[in-house]
Amino acid sequence: MEVRWFRSRFSTIVHVYLDGQDQYGDQMPEYRGRTKFLKDDIANGSVSLGIRDIRPSDDGQYKCFFESGGFYEEALLELQVAGQ
Repeated sequence: MEVRWFRSRFSTIVHVYLDGQDQYGDQMPEYRGRTKFLKDDIANGSVSLGIRDIRPSDDGQYKCFFESGGFYEEALLELQVAGQ
């Protein structure tokens, strides 16, 4: 199973979860140490990404890509940072 969050391009990695482990090697430097894969509800088909210490630069679109056993799904998310 692979779950990947990224910004405008597939190469701008915010967080990757692959084969049961978080992968930080290709993560954008501005997200290092601030993201967490939340899989508490994975049995119900729901996963989330937590971002700590939100910054104005975090504002904008995020894409989530999920792939497992030939099945894949994508979602587009909009994060609006208040107080800008």
